[in-house]
Amino acid sequence: MTESKPAGRRRWLLFLPFMLLVALAIGWSGFWYFTARNVETLVANWIEQEAANGRLYRCASRTFGGFPFRIEMRCREPVMELASLNPARTVKANDLVDVAQVYEPNLVIAEVTGPVSITEAGSPGSWQADWRLAQASLRGVGRRPERLSLALDDLKLVQLTDNAAEPLGSAGHVEFHLRRAPAADAGKATFDFAIQIAAAVVPWGPLGGLPVDAETTGSLKGLPDLRPKPMASGLKEWQAAGGRLELTKITVRQSDAVAVVAGDIGLSPAGRLDGKFNITVAGFDHVIRDLVGGTQQGSMQLGVIVGLSFLGQPAEIDGKRAISVPLRFTDGAAYLGSLPVGKVGPFF
Repeated sequence: MTESKPAGRRRWLLFLPFMLLVALAIGWSGFWYFTARNVETLVANWIEQEAANGRLYRCASRTFGGFPFRIEMRCREPVMELASLNPARTVKANDLVDVAQVYEPNLVIAEVTGPVSITEAGSPGSWQADWRLAQASLRGVGRRPERLSLALDDLKLVQLTDNAAEPLGSAGHVEFHLRRAPAADAGKATFDFAIQIAAAVVPWGPLGGLPVDAETTGSLKGLPDLRPKPMASGLKEWQAAGGRLELTKITVRQSDAVAVVAGDIGLSPAGRLDGKFNITVAGFDHVIRDLVGGTQQGSMQLGVIVGLSFLGQPAEIDGKRAISVPLRFTDGAAYLGSLPVGKVGPFF
């Protein structure tokens, strides 16, 4: 009889890990349910705040899931109505899925199923974009986003008019990255960005027909306020804060031709472009030919090339002879080298 108590105690100890596991599962389930309810409330509040600013969001159905380690929101047939724009625009897609890990709720990954259509109020036509895969990620959810990334594969753009689809362009791959710069002036946000486009094809213009690859890096500096507002008002505040768009480098390649652009631009107090770019090109003889005519216009083509050489300076890109020409904007007036080429109107 004296040995039964130790034996019973040992049997109880055998069940202890199982009991702890059950308690952990119940606790985790409660935590996941509480987090999911909070996310649902945050989404509802955000939609309400956006509606007050003229941006309406709705879904044919909205569900939450992802247990046990994810918070997943699925929006069937999402619609965004931008009533604050003039004219108003409506954006529609087939499906939207947002996913965040329970242990990292500050990072949201989204996948959009196309096609996505954009329609202007009062216009019978629309623009449509479709793809094989579209994914986005946002770090820093809320009022202070830190990083945004977007990637699309096999992108196709068309314009729909009277039940006909007119191709506008396509790309094998597109990437866009935006991050808040760690060091910026107090009260003024600075964002660094990078864009990559591979195998882009447009059906029109001097670059039409052949695939184009492009890369862009730069910074958008001096944003005093990130709250949504009309474009004219936002640009006026940006100009008053000394904002600048700095293009560290734009590289465009088509076959053996290459162009590189670098510089920065802002707005004058009158709302006109103010800044300077250096444009270096090599191998774009076919572009000049298309602009001024075919082989019958050989003298004119030669004149354009000589004119560019006079306005610019000899340069080199990837071992190829090139021409570098400055493009300058002074209160909206555009100059190619020292030659006036036009004027751009005010933005506000």
